[in-house]
Amino acid sequence: MLQRAERFQTDIKNYREAIDRMINEQGKEEANKLLNNLIYEVKNMDSTYIDMVYSKQLPTQGNEIREKIFTLRKKLDQKLQLT
Repeated sequence: MLQRAERFQTDIKNYREAIDRMINEQGKEEANKLLNNLIYEVKNMDSTYIDMVYSKQLPTQGNEIREKIFTLRKKLDQKLQLT
């Protein structure tokens, strides 16, 4: 599962630390929303893949969810200036 992967957990920790260091409260709030959306989408992706394994279906939503995750990470990196 992606949400339990060491790299993802490290990324989340780094994002949280960067958000905590932000001075601008509005920016901090926006970054927290992006981070929460990212975590939600990763959990959604894990759930989708688990469902596909049990139902033996081909991935149909996977690409859309991956694109959302990529977009959220990019926005969060830009917000935190980590890129």
